[in-house]
Parts: sequence; structure tokens; C-alpha cells
Amino acid sequence: MIATAASNRRRQRIFLIAGAILAAYALLAPLTSLDAAQSANVPLLADKFWFQIATNIAMFIVMATAWNIIGGITGYAAFGNVAFFGIGAYTTGMLIAKAKWPFLLALPLAPVVAAAFAALVGLPLLRLRGHYFAVASLGVGVAVGELVQNIDYAGQPVFGGASGLFLPIFRIDNRGLFFFYLMSAAAALSIAVTWWMLRSRLGYGLIAIRENEEAASVLGVNTTAYKVAAFALAAALTGLAGGIFSQWNVFVNQDNVFPITYNIQMILMALLGGTGTVFGPATGAVLLYLLIQFLGGTLPISFDLPFVSSDARPIVAQVILGLLLVVVVIFVPRGVIDFFGGRTRLSVAYLRRSLRETSL
Repeated sequence: MIATAASNRRRQRIFLIAGAILAAYALLAPLTSLDAAQSANVPLLADKFWFQIATNIAMFIVMATAWNIIGGITGYAAFGNVAFFGIGAYTTGMLIAKAKWPFLLALPLAPVVAAAFAALVGLPLLRLRGHYFAVASLGVGVAVGELVQNIDYAGQPVFGGASGLFLPIFRIDNRGLFFFYLMSAAAALSIAVTWWMLRSRLGYGLIAIRENEEAASVLGVNTTAYKVAAFALAAALTGLAGGIFSQWNVFVNQDNVFPITYNIQMILMALLGGTGTVFGPATGAVLLYLLIQFLGGTLPISFDLPFVSSDARPIVAQVILGLLLVVVVIFVPRGVIDFFGGRTRLSVAYLRRSLRETSL
């Protein structure tokens, strides 16, 4: 028993060290693209393509980690968190495009508006549980996108309608590098918030709600206030990512800030990495996003699918991705963090227990 615990701790240390090295490389490699570094003949380790990939990964880290607050820690499987991403994007976009605010002044309002909306809809929504809450939250996510696109005033679309919003370009030296580090800072903030929450009174209350909401209420936990707080906090972080995305992408419409696929991806990322953990959703976001790009053939390192045409490749890639995720959910239902941390061991007994836990 003692030897097993010591082995688990060694695995955790190795995993953390490896993760820290990879994170340091990801953050420092883009600096080699600076003019000063190139003048000093420093090898180029990251180009504009990798800036885009890395910025998208950081964005999904924020969304998956934010979803983990309500879905993993609190135990309420929300399927409409993309609404907060879109609200954050449109808040920043409207302030920049219509009110002519500078980006850095408009950005802080994105998480504020998203959190206020989450608190407003969360009061009635969080009275539901299980699949009722999941379906209702999905409905909110779809409805918000439709409303934003179709609201008119005096015959004119308030939020740009189907044409969307075109934002002026935020002119700054090394623009790609700036947004990469800004989105990375948002990702670091979301992880720090999760770390703080799991060690705070709020986090203990949310875990109690996840395990047994009735018992938590009997023990004095204000379940409604705690759930709404978690929902609003998740919305604030997701809205922050949306606000950054709006100026980074320069164009905002229903299709690129309210896509249903974002809902699915952020949940799968959290499940893949490990829900209820600090670094699990971030790990899942990195792995799943790179896997999606790899299977789609958009990465420089790719592979050819025999007997599959280029047009059919995305469909086949999605099938392969789905099968891989099914395998992960069955064999490692607690995520890769627990698996590589040594808490999960594959065996026949473990497989039987996992099938019982994941079955209906």
C-alpha cells in the first residue's frame, strides 16, 4: 500500500514536470518570431500558423475549464455555455464597432455581462436537475444565438443580423503574439480560479451539492446561491474568452460565436482530461484540439487515410474521433489526469466497474 502510494506520487510529479516543461515551451517558443530574436539568428520555433493553433487551444482551455466549474465540480451538465461565449463576443464587438470604445476598455465588460445573464437565467434554470437541466440549458444556448441574430429596431438589425459585426483591426506590433498571450493569460486565470475554488468554502459547498444536494442543504449549504455563483463564474470566464475572440477574429456573427459544436467540444475536453480536477480540462483541451486538427489534416504533421477521398476525410476523421472518445470514456472515465497520475489502473475488475458506472 505504501509502495503504491509512493509510486503514484512519483507519477504525479513526473506528469506535472512534463506538463510544466511543455507549457514553458509553448509560452516561450513564440518569442523566437520577434524581430530581435530573428536578428540574433535564433531558430524560429513558432510561426503565424502555430500562433493560430495555440491561441485556439488557449481559448478552448478557458471554455473547458469554465464548464468544469458547473459541470464537473457542481455536477450540473450544462449544454448551453456557448451562449456566454457569444454574449462576451457580442458585448465587446458592439462596444467597439458601434460605441467606438477601445478594445482594452470594452473587454472587461464581456465577463460582467455574461455573468449577469447567467445569474438571471440561472435562478430558474438551476431548479431543474439531470437531463431536464441539460436540455433546458441547451435551449438557452440556441435561443440566445437566434435572438442576437434576429432582434431588429426600427427595421434595422441591432446586432448586425445575418451580416454580423465587422470590428476595426486592433493595430499593435506582433498582433498574433499579443492575442496568443492575452488568451493564454485568460487560460491561466481560469485554471487559477479552479484551483482557488477547490480550496475554498464555495468549492466545498459545490462538491457537496454534486455528491448529494439534499444532504448539502440539510447541512446548511445555500444550494441555490452556490449553484448560481458557480454558473455565473463559469459564464464570466467563458465570456472573457469570447470577448478576446471577437477582436482577434475581427468578425462576429451567429455561426462563429454560437456554434453548437463548441458546446460539445468543451464538454468532451473536460471529460477527456478529467472533470472536477484543476488541470484535467486544460489537458483534455490540448489533446482533443490537436487530435481534431490532426485527423482533419490541417496540421503539418498528418497522415493519409487509405481508400478515403479528401472530401470524405472530415467525416471519417469524426468517426475515428468518436470511437477514440468512446474508448476513453469506457476505460478511463475519470480522465487522463487520473490515469497518468497513477490513480487509475487498467484491469478486468476495473473495466467491469467502469462499465457499471458508465451504463444507464
